[in-house]
Amino acid sequence: MDIQNLLDEGKRIVKSYGCFFADTFVEQRKLYTSFVIGTSLLCILLAEISQANSFRGWYYNLINKDIINKSVEYADGDKSGQYGSFLTYYRYNAFGASNPEEVDVNAPMVALTFDDGPNPEYTNRILTVLTENYSHATFFVVGTNAEKYPDILQKIVLSGNEIGNHTYSHANLTDIDSAEVEEEIDKVNRIVKKSTGEITTVIRPPYGAYNDEVLNQLQQPVVLWDLDTEDWDSRNAQTIVENIITNIDDGDIILMHDIYESTAEAVELLVPRLKEMGFQVVSVGKMTEYKGKELELHKAYGGVK
Repeated sequence: MDIQNLLDEGKRIVKSYGCFFADTFVEQRKLYTSFVIGTSLLCILLAEISQANSFRGWYYNLINKDIINKSVEYADGDKSGQYGSFLTYYRYNAFGASNPEEVDVNAPMVALTFDDGPNPEYTNRILTVLTENYSHATFFVVGTNAEKYPDILQKIVLSGNEIGNHTYSHANLTDIDSAEVEEEIDKVNRIVKKSTGEITTVIRPPYGAYNDEVLNQLQQPVVLWDLDTEDWDSRNAQTIVENIITNIDDGDIILMHDIYESTAEAVELLVPRLKEMGFQVVSVGKMTEYKGKELELHKAYGGVK
């Protein structure tokens, strides 16, 4: 065999071994990649089995760390110190609430309620901030306004909120006879039914005025309030917010009106603040359900303690 043949044979051998090692390296890289992916998926699966330590929970905590820890920044005299740290520990660590839509029945909650609407501008603003903060409320509508804005009634229901009955013409039910009381209530139910396919679930008598005769006639639970913001009087967003923050307590039903710009502005400030303080913001119906209560007929309720 001459020199050239030897060189050609050497090149062939080197090339064949090179291909072998190259193929082996590719296979090893594929196996390594598969191992890493498989191990990662297994770890995530195992983490998901434990709700309190779920991967989703860890990720939610990571991206919302500032909000979760913010509750401890308030002064000791602020009620946020009472509930905020509890929610931070229990809801996000023990309860593992990685889904902001989830409600912890053991954590504090309040019900925001709005009378006299709907209003095409202010009710929509309130619905927007509720949706953005995974919160819900109860809207006690007046029939004359509900008749004008069926699209807003639909939006209230579709966004998971509750519609209550506030009579057709905002009548004082203690000043009219039983037939008129029935008509005031039924007309609202017909309007809501036509627009949403549902009827109202609760009633709030205008001015909070009722007597035994009215209570015995009404065929839905009567819901009043235990914290009146007096937003109709101050017409000042900051005053409304401070009134609530200073006096808020677990199970409170809060009275506002979605016919004032100042109230819409107050809600835009209030709902994120309540969430930071540790309160969940829910409708009256849901709060009674979460707290294991049942609203009975022919009784009036101020709050759900």
